[in-house]
Amino acid sequence: MCTVSIIALPGGVLRLACNRDELWTRPEAMPPRLMQFGARQAVLPIDPQSNGTWVAVNDAGLMCAVLNARRGWVSNRAPLSLRSRGEIIPSLLHCSTITEAIEAAGGLEATRYGPFRLLMIDRRGGAELLSDGRRVAWRSWSLERLPLMLTSSGMGDELVESPRRELFDHMVTFGECSRESQDAFHRHAWPDRQYLSVCMRRNDAGTRSYTVIETWGDAASIRYRAGAPDGAAVQPEPVNI
Repeated sequence: MCTVSIIALPGGVLRLACNRDELWTRPEAMPPRLMQFGARQAVLPIDPQSNGTWVAVNDAGLMCAVLNARRGWVSNRAPLSLRSRGEIIPSLLHCSTITEAIEAAGGLEATRYGPFRLLMIDRRGGAELLSDGRRVAWRSWSLERLPLMLTSSGMGDELVESPRRELFDHMVTFGECSRESQDAFHRHAWPDRQYLSVCMRRNDAGTRSYTVIETWGDAASIRYRAGAPDGAAVQPEPVNI
């Protein structure tokens, strides 16, 4: 369960922001660390339960985020997950281009994971892979499509898609597309509809962290903040790569 948005800023900056929604009983993730994947280095937070991740960037400027999928196109007969979806992104971080990443992700065996949506983007364009737990399909797009927002919910993705998209369009797409407006979107919570909010709270789950990745030129940085982004907290220092 996540809400991910990507915007393009002046100077060739791409900015990916991610709210991670998880059960309160799930252990808190470990802050981003620098790791080696083949010839590439990458920075990523680590989920101690799966030893995987939901968001990362490597030194080629490839950004990835994965969301669980509970949508109408997901088969009710999809098999139970055999492996954690947190393994998916680490399997792609050796790639240097979006083309390589699409090829590598296309080899994923869908039946070994629960349904997911995988977002990949670099300085040339982006792609989204969709798995219903039986097969994987993908679509690519140019950076002209930005700004972009994807969202999911354990209650059903269709339930949260419309209100969160309307809010994103109002605050970012047709408003001021900036770091400030993107951050404000990811902090947003409706007092009377917290279960639908981008910064989500339910009895069993809530937004557990906020991650921001920026790439520009040959550089990238990641900021990771544990806890809900609408709470009071010290601004974390970025990890550069």
